[in-house]
Amino acid sequence: MADTVELKICRELLDPKFDGYKLSLDKLPLYKSQLDNAIEVVSLGDDQFSFHHAKIYGVHNHLFLDLWSEHTCSVYIIDTDWAVVRSTSMGMTLDTGRKVLQIPDATNQKLTPRRLNLVLQFISPDMAVISDGAGKFHLVDTGNRGDDSSNWKIIFSKDLIDNGEPFVLADAVTHTVDETHYVECLCVHVEESTEEQKDRYRSPYLTMLKWITLTSVDRRSWSVERTRQLIGRKPYDYAAFDHTGSSVIISAAAEFKFVYDSSKPIQEEAAQEPGNGQNDVFSPGKPAPEYTWHQDSDEICAMFTVPEGVKKEDIYLTLKSEYIDFGIKNVKALLKGQLHRRIDVDASTWTIIGQRIELTLGKPQLEAWPVIVQGDERGEMTVDEGLVAQIHERLAHLTSDDMNPSPELMEGQPYNAQQLEDCDAFPDDSSLLHRIDGNTHRTVSQTNLGSHQWLFNARVCRDQPPALCLRHDVDGLLWQPENVVKEQMTPWKHISTFNAFGYVQASKQQRKYTTCPPGSLYVAVCDCVRHVYVYRQPTPITSPVRNRKTGQKVNAVAKQQLVSLESVDNILGIQATDEKLFMITRNMVYVANVNMSP
Repeated sequence: MADTVELKICRELLDPKFDGYKLSLDKLPLYKSQLDNAIEVVSLGDDQFSFHHAKIYGVHNHLFLDLWSEHTCSVYIIDTDWAVVRSTSMGMTLDTGRKVLQIPDATNQKLTPRRLNLVLQFISPDMAVISDGAGKFHLVDTGNRGDDSSNWKIIFSKDLIDNGEPFVLADAVTHTVDETHYVECLCVHVEESTEEQKDRYRSPYLTMLKWITLTSVDRRSWSVERTRQLIGRKPYDYAAFDHTGSSVIISAAAEFKFVYDSSKPIQEEAAQEPGNGQNDVFSPGKPAPEYTWHQDSDEICAMFTVPEGVKKEDIYLTLKSEYIDFGIKNVKALLKGQLHRRIDVDASTWTIIGQRIELTLGKPQLEAWPVIVQGDERGEMTVDEGLVAQIHERLAHLTSDDMNPSPELMEGQPYNAQQLEDCDAFPDDSSLLHRIDGNTHRTVSQTNLGSHQWLFNARVCRDQPPALCLRHDVDGLLWQPENVVKEQMTPWKHISTFNAFGYVQASKQQRKYTTCPPGSLYVAVCDCVRHVYVYRQPTPITSPVRNRKTGQKVNAVAKQQLVSLESVDNILGIQATDEKLFMITRNMVYVANVNMSP
């Protein structure tokens, strides 16, 4: 049984007197450089429509940062010719022309059906890994990356997923045991469930994590030593190795489980007794959903998976303004009972394609439904972006996007924990942060995140797993997973706080990327097209002032700054260092100096 641990907040890192960000009109120094070739961008296909596809593949960062190099003023891109190109910022100039590697077989690999975006990750001062999005993995000897004359070379290539299935690289680490060198690779892809998997996981699609272990004794000749696989019925928010290569850390709305290990058999957990509410091995304490549904301002849409062979004439529907009876004739009712609110019967319909049935109910008025049928908790609601956007629009007055805010109109603190509304709360079982041992296949520690909503991930230390930012009340708290967890030691450490960032991020309806630099000096929120919002940590001011309303002495100010790009192209990547903020569109690299001096 896994140890359940609480998030131990460092109170010294909280600021209960924080009174908001002050919008600064000071422009950040911004400069740009045209790329010789556009970056390689792959869009999702028509058959990649599920929530799993959107979550895992939908938002891809096309900029890659090297924390291992002392030259942290460099980022890397992969262009349409599949060349890895380094962009270096020096002073007020930007050099984007240094090609360091040509990824092989681009012409043929680009023909792969349902291929994905390429991923580059640096795992040591002289090694990197690349997944080409078409099923091929490359291990790269980069040499000394601080030396402009160094030549990168590929020392190992292989299709890591069966049948050359396209995948993206979620994480990779390297470590040494005795005199044997290891590279651990975490590959992720989305698969459509088989009939047996649909019955077990109650999900039409699954997120598959394949853990591949490479070994070498001389760091030149590499081979695959071990293959492991985990399955999740819901996509993850966070997935990474500890840097000892012994466990994987995952945050998701449902638990991930090992299903295969080439070195040792998987021990199946004892089956739960029926009727005890524990029959879903991927969500402890909660039954698996029998259907999924979402809503927008006009309609409710529910999706059901039915047995093979069910046809249109086998389905029945009795529908009234406040009642529904919908199901398979002489087999089972899919949805039956008193509706949560009145519906528009004439605007309601259903369709069946293969084994998928989609039921649409018209909503006469804008209102968020907690359930479709009163007392029916067999379904699982997924969030619809349209409804979220409308809710955010109503909360727009709580943020300072306007160039002329009037903070003096606010009396006292702008918020407190007691003023949080129902929309700020998340169900207790909404997400799980857990650490799974790669040898025993068991969860060794877990935390039920509850209302601690996931906000973003960021690499802040090169020899530790990426940090993850979670919402705590209105703040964003940055948590660093530990490499080694000893007895009576918390597995994730609170290392920084971004004040009021829970509300800040919720207000950004068009946000695409969120990140922070290794020093956590600021946090940046990037829109889809032109704008990047920079929220700085409070900094002391040389001459303390007093608030004219309260008389309180102000010694530090937290600033909000806006970066506006000239380009109308979509922003396709962002990376942050303590001094510089890099952004990229398809043909242009931008750099903003975010330190106080240009």
